[in-house]
Amino acid sequence: MELEPFVFQREGTLIATRRRPEDSGVIADVNRFALRPLAASEFAVFTLDLCHNQVDRHYSRFPEEELEKINAMTPGRPLMERHDLRGSLPRGTFFRSQVAHDGDRVTVRPDVYVLRTKDNEDFILNIEGGVYRETSIGFSFETPECSICAKDLRTCDHVPGRTYGDAQCHYVMRNVLEVIEGSVVPSGSQGTGFVALQRGATSARACPRPLRDALDAARKSYHEPIELWTRRCWARE
Repeated sequence: MELEPFVFQREGTLIATRRRPEDSGVIADVNRFALRPLAASEFAVFTLDLCHNQVDRHYSRFPEEELEKINAMTPGRPLMERHDLRGSLPRGTFFRSQVAHDGDRVTVRPDVYVLRTKDNEDFILNIEGGVYRETSIGFSFETPECSICAKDLRTCDHVPGRTYGDAQCHYVMRNVLEVIEGSVVPSGSQGTGFVALQRGATSARACPRPLRDALDAARKSYHEPIELWTRRCWARE
């Protein structure tokens, strides 16, 4: 039986404030995507987390090899609001990305530029002011692999969130096909931490793990284990 690929949205968190465009070759990297040369004063740059390799509140996770693929696919993709691909145009463009390692946590961490247009003034201000914090990735993948039996979850009897023996079931997202976009959303599910950047700084200080773990636990406490995993996933038609 041939099964159709998934198109999913997975949430993360904005993890950095504005970086000065003149730092670290940002202008040259941005202008690879512009049709005319942009000056530093014409855009703002933000760093954010899109996804990581930990089990999220929807009981799914990316294996590290899929994060490498996502990292390579992200530059050139749009930054949207609330995954609204039908009713609005992009707010920004991802222009470079890296895979960040923090102990056993591996994260896709791209940079995005947003033009300083009149229409984007409030959008930029809300990000810089910490009102728009959460981010989410829209993507498609082929196979939800059950963590208990390693079969396609659509063909086995295990339910993500339930415990079987000593192991809680989740599904591993195999064979990512496309990164469609990244979005700013009201509430994320990945539990990534915030980073403080001094104006003009070129490196970031990661959120302390105890605080990040507390945020993870708080988010999960609001979501009971799922009975039918397809009802808990945010799938786009």
